[in-house]
Amino acid sequence: MELNLQNHYFNALKLRYESQIEEAKANLALYFSNTNLAAIGEHSDLLAEHDRWISQYAEAQDKLQTLMSLFAPAPNTKING
Repeated sequence: MELNLQNHYFNALKLRYESQIEEAKANLALYFSNTNLAAIGEHSDLLAEHDRWISQYAEAQDKLQTLMSLFAPAPNTKING
């Protein structure tokens, strides 16, 4: 197995941003849901929480798009380690 440090860093960043996007989407789905209001009872400023998760989503999405535009491997290139 060839150690390709560039691919490891690329994969780590890609997974980080994808994870942050999914976390934000999950929290936004909870906050916008009418059925899970008890789960968000400890947050008194819901608008601020919505804004926080929208910001996290947008930032992670921007970072992922930037990473892909700058360093995405060529098609048919194995990047899994």
